[in-house]
Amino acid sequence: MVNSIKVKRPVTIKTIVTDVFKKQTVDEINKEMHLLDSQIMQLELQNKQIQDQVTGFSSQYGGENPEQIQQALAEISNRLQQMTMLKQELHSQRESIGHLALENEVVTGSLENYVELQIGENIYEKFKEAEIIVRDGIIQEIKA
Repeated sequence: MVNSIKVKRPVTIKTIVTDVFKKQTVDEINKEMHLLDSQIMQLELQNKQIQDQVTGFSSQYGGENPEQIQQALAEISNRLQQMTMLKQELHSQRESIGHLALENEVVTGSLENYVELQIGENIYEKFKEAEIIVRDGIIQEIKA
């Protein structure tokens, strides 16, 4: 008979809002938006190239577009739409960062850790919310 077992439990990471946190977060969002802009431009260029090929193909072969071309255009259009929505979401996040009050705690991530359960222990106590509180990248408190 086994007397104990190790199981995973979630750990919430909360960050104390500081000016440094705000600046770092906005910088990260700006980098992601710049990367998205580059990807959107590449997709738009691919879309234009395919459409130019379709125009040449149509005039040469009587106006019908092969199914593969239609699929490629639909896929590019879908990806462009997804990236545009993601960019809007990032823009919204960037806006909301400015409204965060200093010294408030915000959830910025989660991890998992192992906890040992033993016969006779209260399982609810072992699984209560575990948190790591961080200020400017430095752990301030661990609540287990």
